[in-house]
Amino acid sequence: MGHKHGVFHNPPPATPADVLAAFDRGDLSGALDAMVGTALYGDGDWQELQELYLRLLHHEDHQVSALAATCLGHLARVYRQLDEARVVAALRRAQSIPHIRGTADTALDDIQVFLHPRRTRWRARLNRAVRPWTWI
Repeated sequence: MGHKHGVFHNPPPATPADVLAAFDRGDLSGALDAMVGTALYGDGDWQELQELYLRLLHHEDHQVSALAATCLGHLARVYRQLDEARVVAALRRAQSIPHIRGTADTALDDIQVFLHPRRTRWRARLNRAVRPWTWI
């Protein structure tokens, strides 16, 4: 599987039906764009999107499963709510899969930051206090 670097673009808003339709057509690029488009714009039902991304974490294509983890982090940022216990458990399991590990780590960080901002700020202050070399 090759990797191609392209030009960054924000995909247009999409719905879960757009994601599924792109998969049905065999349009992987369209499905990936639709996945991001559903997560970024906050126009849908977060629970429906969460279920979609949890299913796609197990997709056979590595790009799809890794992007599903990223999109779960986007949902935390955009909607500020998730079924945290289920999502965190799924992402922790996904951390054992090499091609998802990095995006799962980032999604878990996003969930911590956007669902628990006070706790995150407190931890950052504590880390600075116990690591004096960061005071500079």
